[in-house]
Amino acid sequence: MIDFSSPHRKRLVLILLAFVIVGWVVWEARQSLVPFVLGAIFAYLMAPLVNLFQVVFPKRGVLGGFGKIFAILLTYAVFISAFITAGYYLIPPLIRETIDFVEAIPRYWEISHRELGVLMTYYEEQVPDQVKEQIEDQLGNLASQALSTARSAFMATVGAVSSIIGFGAGLALLPLWMFYVLKDRNEGAERFYTMWPEHWQNDVRNIVMLIDRVFSAYIRGQIFVSLTVGVATGVTMWLIGVEPALVLGVLAGLTNLIPILGPIIAFFIIALVTLATEPDRLILVAIAFIGIQQLESTFLVPRIHGYAVRVHPAIVMILVVLGGAIWGLWGMIAILPIAAAVRDVFVYVYHRIDIPEEERKVSTAPRLDRLSEQQLREYRGDRAPPDRR
Repeated sequence: MIDFSSPHRKRLVLILLAFVIVGWVVWEARQSLVPFVLGAIFAYLMAPLVNLFQVVFPKRGVLGGFGKIFAILLTYAVFISAFITAGYYLIPPLIRETIDFVEAIPRYWEISHRELGVLMTYYEEQVPDQVKEQIEDQLGNLASQALSTARSAFMATVGAVSSIIGFGAGLALLPLWMFYVLKDRNEGAERFYTMWPEHWQNDVRNIVMLIDRVFSAYIRGQIFVSLTVGVATGVTMWLIGVEPALVLGVLAGLTNLIPILGPIIAFFIIALVTLATEPDRLILVAIAFIGIQQLESTFLVPRIHGYAVRVHPAIVMILVVLGGAIWGLWGMIAILPIAAAVRDVFVYVYHRIDIPEEERKVSTAPRLDRLSEQQLREYRGDRAPPDRR
């Protein structure tokens, strides 16, 4: 029987009980917490800018205690100005092109169906029977898996947006919530660490740091990659002459948030639109799409968040399917950083457990947030990145 007489054990049980209760409440109210998830993402994006602005303000004197507040307000002003500027120039044409695009979907489908019929006639007449049999078997397996994943993702996504009242309330409170998160994030983290036994605090701090590092790097990197791919796709479609270029660029950027499957979905949509509007330019679109994906896979992804997740593409494909089946569209987007964070925490805990009990009475864990990037890689056993000069 476990001895609960020790104050440390009592605190541990209390903390675990609090985690269970909070986890249950969060799960029950998960539909209403979507705005706060978006707010956490924006807070991740704003945090580096807040830190940069905070350096400018005086640390002492009358204004010394207001430096962080001014930095947050200035960051808000920068982001709001950027959104207003982008909205002024992009929102009106985007709305106009989106309405035209939605109205033209039946026509796109009819023309695409006719063009596909011509291609299928050529396929039936020119391709040997043995080759056709192999192609159709592979396509049949791929289609069944894709439909199963899409069906599960759609049902989970519909269930995730059913709570309108809670969502609206969270959205209204979002700016104020983000302000307090940015203002008191360091103090709140320190209070959280002091709740744990003293000889555990460094370990808890390191685990939180590992999770934060994966999520912050992945979120910033993925948003930048999706934005780059969306802009590149929109500009390329405009140069080729495929309309609506702006809507296609936005679709390419949004679908790119889904690892592996996102670019395939984007190409399928763009190919259908091209087939319905400018079929003679389909080859150019395919070549441009291959070039954009090469830019993403060769330069952007490895440099921006390759070292944040460090997951093999074959494992990524399995994770995307699992995330879509369990949590829908949001699961397909979030499963990769979650899996990477769980992996890093597992490796860290595994190596810490290996330390004898008598040596763990006083924590020997290093403060990972005080290590350089090179030291952090060495501590985690990562290979040094190749010299790209």
